Amino acid sequence: MSWLAEHAFSERSLGIAWKKVQKRESDDGNLAPSILKFQEDAEEKILRLSEALLDGSYKPYQFTEVDIETNGKERTLHIPAVQDRIVARAILATTTSRIDPLLGASAFGYRPGLGVADAVQAVVDAREAGLKWVLRTDVDDCFPSLSPDIAFDRFTQAVHDTDITDVVEQLLGRTVGNGKMRGTTLPGLPLGCPLSPVLMNLVLVDLDDALNAAGFTVVRYADDIVVVGESKEELEDAARFCQRILRSFNMQLGDDKTDIMTFDDGFAFLGEDFGPKYPPAMPLQRVQEPENRVLYLGAQTAHARISKGRLIVEDRQKGGGKPTKLFDVPCGHVSRIVAFGSVAISSGLRSWAMYNGVDIVLASRRGSYLGIMQGTKTETHSARLIAQVEINDTPRQLEISCAIIRAKIHKQIVVLQRFSKRESEEKVSNAITNMRKFMTMLDDTASIDEAMGLEGAAAKEYFAAYGALLPNELAFTTRSRQPPLDLANASLSFLYTVLLGECVTALRAAGMDPGLGVLHNPQAKRPSLALDLLEEFRPLVADQVVLNAARRNRLTSKHARKDPKGQGILLTKKGREEILKAYEERMLQVVKGSIPDFAGSIRRHLYRQAQRLAGAIMHDDYEWSGMSWR
Repeated sequence: MSWLAEHAFSERSLGIAWKKVQKRESDDGNLAPSILKFQEDAEEKILRLSEALLDGSYKPYQFTEVDIETNGKERTLHIPAVQDRIVARAILATTTSRIDPLLGASAFGYRPGLGVADAVQAVVDAREAGLKWVLRTDVDDCFPSLSPDIAFDRFTQAVHDTDITDVVEQLLGRTVGNGKMRGTTLPGLPLGCPLSPVLMNLVLVDLDDALNAAGFTVVRYADDIVVVGESKEELEDAARFCQRILRSFNMQLGDDKTDIMTFDDGFAFLGEDFGPKYPPAMPLQRVQEPENRVLYLGAQTAHARISKGRLIVEDRQKGGGKPTKLFDVPCGHVSRIVAFGSVAISSGLRSWAMYNGVDIVLASRRGSYLGIMQGTKTETHSARLIAQVEINDTPRQLEISCAIIRAKIHKQIVVLQRFSKRESEEKVSNAITNMRKFMTMLDDTASIDEAMGLEGAAAKEYFAAYGALLPNELAFTTRSRQPPLDLANASLSFLYTVLLGECVTALRAAGMDPGLGVLHNPQAKRPSLALDLLEEFRPLVADQVVLNAARRNRLTSKHARKDPKGQGILLTKKGREEILKAYEERMLQVVKGSIPDFAGSIRRHLYRQAQRLAGAIMHDDYEWSGMSWR
């Protein structure tokens, strides 16, 4: 039996699932008789349930048909057995890390760390971006009309574990044990099964992806859908588009809930009344202000020093004269220093930083990563160093490398979907199609070189489409690096350097040597493992920050200047300030559910991913997976 199934079917996992089933029942009111009966000797029943799952003898019970009256109307429910709800919840908890990253940025329902407030804010963001028209609709009779075969096929493709999927197939094939439907299989997905919502998401993500690739802004919470656009005609196209996609699943839109209106007209969605100004925009609602800040030094005549417990930065112009104070804060408020170009750092400040564990990242004036100064508190453990060396030329190295590339490509696809425009529909759609082909081909790669070739091919498709999503004055057709030939490329390179320095620090904190990579071969003066860790954060952070900044006029052509020493383009001082401010806002954004059982800022997630990467290198049975988009 696979390690994933052993984990899902362990006494511990089933015990946690039982507590969740209990809590859900108690939150709904009085405990049902079946819950009271199960809890009489719950530990013994969970032990027997675990043994049956592990030895392959588990068989789910039939549904129990119950008629209830709600608001004067009679409803028929089909209730799953307690043990089967426990099994479904244990499977859900174990497979979320494989499923959730596939669900993109438009699905908000039944996902860890996301909820109604996030969906509402996504609609508000579309309104604030200048989109005025809204298609409000839903999927008619969603769960009963959704094909279990299609849902099971999507689950199988996502999880890749026959021990798990065999049990899910049994759960989907249950019959009714009494009442009017006795002996029959329920149509669609069973409403009472904890797996049904995630199975629905795995099918309806096709609708999200198709609408996004076509340039529509989509917010979906379960089967409730909002599409936001620039005109009524555009959203009439979106409605027809939705119908066409849903009919391929033998489903359809609900005619009684489908309407097109403007924000001025007003509409209701998820219990909120939307208008031209309400709900209000809260762009930084999830940004958590840290106690300590990162200090970026970019002024080429700057001198940083320490005096009486304060970190002081002065502008010391050539030719003498009295220095101008640029910055003065208590030392304890600085968590990290990033210096670009010819910035002077006093010996006293260096000593203080090394002793107190404050890293100093050094980069060139153009933004290329040069190195990092770290104290002795971040030592590499010998056992982990040995593991980093021994993983070379093993199947495990290829497995982790492909997972890293897969996570990166998937997030690049999400970037294209999130920012797609109607006029770029064909270019974006073709790029996504090709990128998905390359991602599928990773399953058959036999070497790191082949995997890197697929990554490069996907990147070529991605950046050709990405450049077209920028405002016209900043658009580009290809990624240029050394030197960057335009402002957008200069901004990307600049942020990649800043991120790389953070990756080095995170890996040091995890006890790893940043120079010994898995995907990237170790080379002199290159932090190869840090480049591995960086890959999924390029689209998740830097690429999104640049696109957002450009579209909101925080980054414009006036922020570009020619490199006096070459043919490239550099950011102006104001440009660096704007892009770093936007970068910090993203890194301080607090998210939940992006990594299983973890919450915190994107920066904290970077450190957690470094720890998970270390775990994957150290232990063959430890699965590294990319983050879900948040």
